[in-house]
Amino acid sequence: MQSPNSPNLDAIRQPAPPNAGAMRQGELEDDFFRRDKKRREHQREQQAKSVIHGIIQINIVVAGIVILVCIALRGLHLILPENWMWLNENQLNLLDSLGKYAGSGAVGSLLTRYLTKNADNGQNL
Repeated sequence: MQSPNSPNLDAIRQPAPPNAGAMRQGELEDDFFRRDKKRREHQREQQAKSVIHGIIQINIVVAGIVILVCIALRGLHLILPENWMWLNENQLNLLDSLGKYAGSGAVGSLLTRYLTKNADNGQNL
C-alpha cells in the first residue's frame, strides 16, 4: 500500500505482458479468416466457371440442332418429288445461310478450343 505522500505512478507503469493463450487464439482466428476468404474466393471462381461451362454447352447444343434441322430440311427438299417441294429459291438460300452461320468458323473454333482445353486438363465432359 502506498503512503499518502508518495505519487501515484500507475499511469506510467509498463503494462503486463499479454496472455500467451490470447495471442495464440488471435493468430488462430486470423489464420481461420484467411483460409475462409480463400475458400470463398475459390467457390466464386468455380461457380463462374460452371456458369460459363453451361452457357458454352447450351450454345453448342443449339448450334448442333440448327445444323441438323437445316440438313434435314435441305435433304428432304432434294429427296421428295418435285410437286412436294414447298421451299422457294429465297427460302432455300436462307436455309443454306442459316446452316453456314450455325456451323461457321466461330462455333467450330469455340468448340475446338473448348474441347482442347478440357481434354488437356483431363476433365470429363
